[in-house]
Amino acid sequence: MTTPLTFTHLRFQARAVQNIRLGRYQGAEQLRDALAQVMLRAVCAETRRAQKPSAEHAAVCPACWLLAAEVDPGVVRRVYAVAGPQPPLDVLTPGQDFHFTLTLFGRGFDFLPYFVLAASAMGEAGVGPGRGKFEIRSIHVLNPLTGESYPILSEGEKIVRPRNLPIGWKEAEEAAQRYPPEGDLRLRFLSPTRLIESDALVKAPDFGVFFRRLLERIDELARQHNGGQKRSPEEVKRLWQLADEVRLVDQSTQWVDLWGPSGRTGGRTPMGGFVGWAVYRSKHWSDLLPFLLLGQGVQVGKLTAKGNGVFQVELDGKDGYWG
Repeated sequence: MTTPLTFTHLRFQARAVQNIRLGRYQGAEQLRDALAQVMLRAVCAETRRAQKPSAEHAAVCPACWLLAAEVDPGVVRRVYAVAGPQPPLDVLTPGQDFHFTLTLFGRGFDFLPYFVLAASAMGEAGVGPGRGKFEIRSIHVLNPLTGESYPILSEGEKIVRPRNLPIGWKEAEEAAQRYPPEGDLRLRFLSPTRLIESDALVKAPDFGVFFRRLLERIDELARQHNGGQKRSPEEVKRLWQLADEVRLVDQSTQWVDLWGPSGRTGGRTPMGGFVGWAVYRSKHWSDLLPFLLLGQGVQVGKLTAKGNGVFQVELDGKDGYWG
């Protein structure tokens, strides 16, 4: 029960130059939309077209390939995800420091220069209502499962020194050894987690539904961006059964209603989900934990590219994955 999925976290340390309205749980969406606009203007030769990009165009345009999963909605898993500042921030004032994290999956790391250049330009162009400006102070690649971190852009420097620090199954398995194989485990949902089951919205932290969506995301990301193969039906069935046996023993979650612009429809799309924490009990954490620990870095549910579905596993009050 493994996966070939690998990914890289880029942690951007930034400082506000003007007031910036991030809007708490919509901070990652504000940052992602600004990043996409800058990247398309800088890279795409058809930026001013009226129609959506064709699959043929997206195949040869780095910006559209990275950003425009709308060419095959519901099928293409974007090669990146965004996690906003933790804890979520509403309004930043000049001089205030903040951070956000960009995750590149599999071959997405090859496009690191596009994202680094776009992030710097994004700060100059501004973010959110009023287009508040900021500056990038430093960029690190980091692996929260091992505690490793390396600067690829140090504060006060102008030269980017690309370095990969991929996170994969090996690190997740080793990290799982630090947890008890059975008992209680707490998950904290740091940004709206939006889960769908049988075409219906799930507003409670049901572990079975949560794990099914997480496993599907891990497997599809691995298949599309790491050359992985489809998991056998027998293995999927076994993992789903173990997940369905996990019991919810305590929780404190709330539903957050959010709406954001849709580049695909031109209208507004619901982005709401539950936030808070839940405690689960299982006798089979040794089978499930590696997927949970790895899954922290990929996020879960709908609209992960806009910052939804950020969660972490917590033990004994220690700082979690995104702490």
